[in-house]
Amino acid sequence: MVCSDDGIHFHQPEGYPLLQGEGEDEAFGIEDCRVVLIEGTYHLTFTAVSGHGVGVGMRTTKDWKTFEKQGMMIPPHNKDCAIFEERINGKYYALHRPSSVSLGGNYIWLAESPDGIHWGNHKCLIKTRKNKWDSKRVGAGAAPIKTAEGWLEIYHGANADHQYCLGAFLMDLNDPSKVIAQTDEPIMQPEADYELSGFFGHVVFTNGHLVNGDELTIYYGAADEFVCAAKFSIQHILAHLKYNHAT
Repeated sequence: MVCSDDGIHFHQPEGYPLLQGEGEDEAFGIEDCRVVLIEGTYHLTFTAVSGHGVGVGMRTTKDWKTFEKQGMMIPPHNKDCAIFEERINGKYYALHRPSSVSLGGNYIWLAESPDGIHWGNHKCLIKTRKNKWDSKRVGAGAAPIKTAEGWLEIYHGANADHQYCLGAFLMDLNDPSKVIAQTDEPIMQPEADYELSGFFGHVVFTNGHLVNGDELTIYYGAADEFVCAAKFSIQHILAHLKYNHAT
């Protein structure tokens, strides 16, 4: 774990445990962690990998030193899980991504929960779009951002050549199962050398951000090798949403 006072310069503090796979459902490791603070408790959702498959695990903490394991939140095959930052009409909500390659596809789904632990009432929200930048797979980024217009989600999409870009979609504030707008073109695509070349090139992939008023700092992986940050205007992203392109 690393920390920062300004969101740009990071260091590794002492006295904090290493987060790693534990138990048979995480035997091959954990990755792509998303974090959200809800009512004083940090909820960490991550991809848990083992011989059982790839699923969504969860741990909670209040101080980043002691963690409570919540087990397998969603069983295989599933990943890219991001919990909303507050309850809506008394319910917890989360985005997630089941995988189906023979029937259906790699789509973004919504789940709800009465307690933040047990999840159900799943609904498909965002599908891949033929001949577009997100034609092969889509998946949630970090927790949706609450705006006056709705819940704004930054998501990743990939094409048949496994080139990853970032886009956005907007959900209704009171009913996130309603997608009301989506970007047609990416808000970010691999352009810099360190995004085009690396362990897995042509990739920008996010699962974390900071919101400061209108300023959105997106932390993202570049080419599966580097950790980077980019600043956006939330209003600028909202202005590029296409309401007639919502799924």
